[in-house]
Amino acid sequence: GHKFKVLTSDGLTVTVALAIMDNYTLADVSVTNAGATPIDVLPTGFHLEEVSPKPKALPSVDAASVMKSAQRRVAWGNALTAMGGSMARQQTTTNTNDNGTVNVSSSDGTTATGTYNDTGTSTSSTPDYAAQARANEVIRQRNAALAAMAGKLSSDVFEANTVLPNQTVRGIVLFEKDKKTQSLLLSLPIGGTVYQFPFMFT
Repeated sequence: GHKFKVLTSDGLTVTVALAIMDNYTLADVSVTNAGATPIDVLPTGFHLEEVSPKPKALPSVDAASVMKSAQRRVAWGNALTAMGGSMARQQTTTNTNDNGTVNVSSSDGTTATGTYNDTGTSTSSTPDYAAQARANEVIRQRNAALAAMAGKLSSDVFEANTVLPNQTVRGIVLFEKDKKTQSLLLSLPIGGTVYQFPFMFT
């Protein structure tokens, strides 16, 4: 679903897709070496610049930093969810009815008879085990999503590499995001050539 752009020079083909995510800009980069000599590819040299509405560089983002930030968010979320589950209480209300007859006699031989009727309500509180189970399931799903994200980042991040003849390397590079971005220019210095890819966003 992404638009890819391709540049070829001296047997080297560079393919790029650019996407603006929730918290960063993601570049999907593929380098194919159809030449006769190995080519070093160093993602630390990749450069993303916002062209409009305001020219400025968008620094790269370390994948490890992304993971640490996600782990902090998940840890806080799990703590609050667990606290809410443990504090959830289930209220039980019990109604009681008490009635009877009272007979009273005095020393002079007189007697009196009366009836009484009393209604009472008592409330008891117990842990809400269903709420605790729901909280545990939310925490489990959140941890699973974090683990999946960590696995994807570790496997997909573009690492410094030497592309041998007839081989292809591919990975993602993260950059900071500007939510007002209209156009970007991605520059990739590879093998003595700078490949530049302009992207427009509407």
